[in-house]
Amino acid sequence: MSSPAGTIAEVEYQALYRKYRPQTFEDVIGQAHVTATLAREVVEGRVAHAYLFAGPRGTGKTTTARILAKALNCAELGPDGSPCNRCASCVAITEGHSLDVLELDAASHNSVEDIRDIRVSVSTVASSGGARRVFILDEAHMLSKAAGNALLKTLEEPPDHVHFVLATTEPYKLLDTIRSRAQRFDFHAVPAEVLAAHLSRIGDAEGYETDPAALVAVARHALGSVRDSLSLLEQVAALGDGKVTLDGVSRALGLAGADAAARLVEAVADHDAKKALELVATLASQGVDLRRFTSESVRFFRGVFLAHYAPNLAEVADEPAEVLESWTKAAERLGAGEVLRAVDLLGEALIKLREGREERLMLELALIRLTRPETDTGVDALAARLERLERLVASGPAATTAPSPSPASHRPATADTTRTVEPPPEEPESPPSDPLGLPVDPPAKPDPVTDLTLAQVNDVWPALFAGLRELLGARRWALFREATPVAVEGDTLVLGVKHDFHLESLQSDPAISNIVSTKVGDLLGGAVKVAFRRSADEPATPAAASSEDRSPEKDSLLEAPTDVTDPVRLVADELGAEVVEEVTTDE
Repeated sequence: MSSPAGTIAEVEYQALYRKYRPQTFEDVIGQAHVTATLAREVVEGRVAHAYLFAGPRGTGKTTTARILAKALNCAELGPDGSPCNRCASCVAITEGHSLDVLELDAASHNSVEDIRDIRVSVSTVASSGGARRVFILDEAHMLSKAAGNALLKTLEEPPDHVHFVLATTEPYKLLDTIRSRAQRFDFHAVPAEVLAAHLSRIGDAEGYETDPAALVAVARHALGSVRDSLSLLEQVAALGDGKVTLDGVSRALGLAGADAAARLVEAVADHDAKKALELVATLASQGVDLRRFTSESVRFFRGVFLAHYAPNLAEVADEPAEVLESWTKAAERLGAGEVLRAVDLLGEALIKLREGREERLMLELALIRLTRPETDTGVDALAARLERLERLVASGPAATTAPSPSPASHRPATADTTRTVEPPPEEPESPPSDPLGLPVDPPAKPDPVTDLTLAQVNDVWPALFAGLRELLGARRWALFREATPVAVEGDTLVLGVKHDFHLESLQSDPAISNIVSTKVGDLLGGAVKVAFRRSADEPATPAAASSEDRSPEKDSLLEAPTDVTDPVRLVADELGAEVVEEVTTDE
C-alpha cells in the first residue's frame, strides 16, 4: 500500500506556464531575433560576458537565460546551438539544482552586501572542468545605486568562465554604466495570432475543447505575455470544465459583450446620455468588471483614433480583422476631436477607479460629460461642440435639420450682406428617463440675451478675442481679427469689417459665425446672433475704439511674431483684468 505522501507527489498538479516552459531556443515563441543570435554565438564561441534582456513581462527573458546557461554547459550541444536536455548538466539546470547556475531576485538582493556575496561567488570555480557559471539577475532595475556601482567592476571584467544575464522590464532604471557593459536584447510582446496558435497547440495537448475566437480573445487580453495567456487559458478551461468558449472567456474575465463598444459609440455620436447610462446599468447587472470595461473602452477609442489618421491600419495595429472593421465604422461616426476627448475622459475615470473610487459613479459621470458636452465647461468640450457644428454644416442643409444639443442652427447663405446665426425653434419632446425609469430634466436651451449692450460686448471682448484664436484656426483667425464690434441691434452683435475681401470671406464661411456666436453666448450667458457688415474707415462707436479692455491694435498684432505669447497680456485677456503699471517717484 503506497504512502499518502507518495500518492500526493504522483498527482501533484503543475501550472501550464511551468509545464510548458520552453527548454530549447526553438521552443521560445515570438523572439526569434534573440534566440537565433544567441544560438549562433554559442556555436561560434563568441558568447559575451554580460547580457541585458529587456522587455514586457512573460515574454521569455528568464527562460531564455536558463536555456543559454544550458547551452553553455551542455555535453551534447546540437549543431544549431540548442542544448540536448539529456545530459547531467542540462537535467540539473532544468530541475533547478545546478551549482553552475545562480538565479537571484534583485528585488530582495539589492544591497551592497548582496553584491559582495555575488563577487565572492564569482571567484568560485565551476563544478567541473570546462563548465561555465551563469548568474541570472532577475528584475535588475531594482538594484540600488550603490549596489549597481558595486557590481560594475565585476560585470565588466568577470573571470573567463563566468557570464551575467540581467533581466528587467524597466531597463531605463538601470545605471547607464551597467547598460553600456552588457549586450542588450529587447524582447517584444508576442503577436496575438502567434500567441493564439501557441494556445491552440497547448489546448490540444491538454485535451481541451477550444473555440478559435475564444483563443484569440485570451491572446488579446494577455497583451503579448505568454505566461499571462497560459494562466488565462487555464482559468477559462477550469470554469468551462475543459471547454474554452468565448462566453467562458467573458465570464472569467468579467468582459462586456461584443456589442458594448458599438452601443457606446452610438451614445456618444448621438449625444444621448440616456443610452450611455442604460449601457452602464446593463453591464453592472451582468456582473461585468466596470474597471476592465473602462480600460477596454480607452483601448477601443485609441483604435478609432488610429483609424482616423492611419490609412494602413492593419499594419500599425496587431488586431483581428473584425476589430479593425469596428474601429473604422466608429471613425465614420465620430470626429477626431470627439475621439480624443473620449480617451481623455475615460482615462481620467480609469485613474480614479484605480484609486478606489466608486466604480459605477465614476464611469457614469465620465459618460455624461462625454455625451453631453454642454455639461463640461472645459475648452475640449467647447471644441467638441464646435467640431460637431462644423460637421453638420459640411454635411449640407439636410444634416442641419437633425436634432442637436448645440444652441446654434445653420442657415444657408443668402444674397444679403448680413449673415446671422439664430437659435433653433422650440420643439416639443418627451422627457428622457434614466435606466431606473425616473424622469431626467432635459438640458436647458439658452434664452436670447435681453438688453444686450455694446458695453457688455466690450467687457467680454478681450476674453472672446483670445479664446477664438485656437478655436478658429490660422486661416479663419486671419479673417476674423479684421472684425470689430461696432453696434448692437436687439440680441444681434454687429461686427464691422473694413475690406470687402475679408467681409465676403467671413460671410461665405458659416462656421465662423457659428463659432463666434457660441463663444460669445457662453460668455454672456445666452444666445447671441452675429452679423458681419461693411464698416467705415473709422469705428462707428468711440467707446469701441478707445476701450483699454479691447483687443490689441491690429498693427501691433501684425508686427508681433505669431509664436511668441506675452504672459501678462494673456492673463489680462483671459481674466478681463487691467494692467496697472507701478510708478515710483524720487523723493
